Amino acid sequence: MPPSLTRRSALPALTVVLDTQVLLRGALARTQSLTARLYEAWRADQFVLLVSEPILAEVDAVTARPELWRQLRVTPREARAVPLRLRRRALLVRPGVTIRMSRDPTDDKFLECAVAGDADYVVSADADLLSLREVRGLPILDPPTFWRRLSEHADHG
Repeated sequence: MPPSLTRRSALPALTVVLDTQVLLRGALARTQSLTARLYEAWRADQFVLLVSEPILAEVDAVTARPELWRQLRVTPREARAVPLRLRRRALLVRPGVTIRMSRDPTDDKFLECAVAGDADYVVSADADLLSLREVRGLPILDPPTFWRRLSEHADHG
């Protein structure tokens, strides 16, 4: 983690929606990948993670899949701990908006959560979401771009 992210920021915390792929790759990483560093930055309160019931339902479903356990080389217990941690520590948003913008309709839940929670960013590794670039003025960024923004935010704190 860059030194700039280790001190507390005096600026208001960034609010962020991470898509399921970024969340799970970060939470279950075996190496210090970029997604793992993003996940750890959230755990260290360097940004506020926004989730909604549809996002939590998807994380629940995906972490229950044996093929995910094999792919990421994790135990079922490690995988099942992720949705529990999200329910305890992330900020639950109840979207009152319906958005139909993504080429993949199953991705709209991330946009709805971001708009309802007035997120600063949506962070995604999904081409369908990234192709939108923004939703109602909220930027949709890939993990490397968000990491740079998070570092800049901490530098100005």
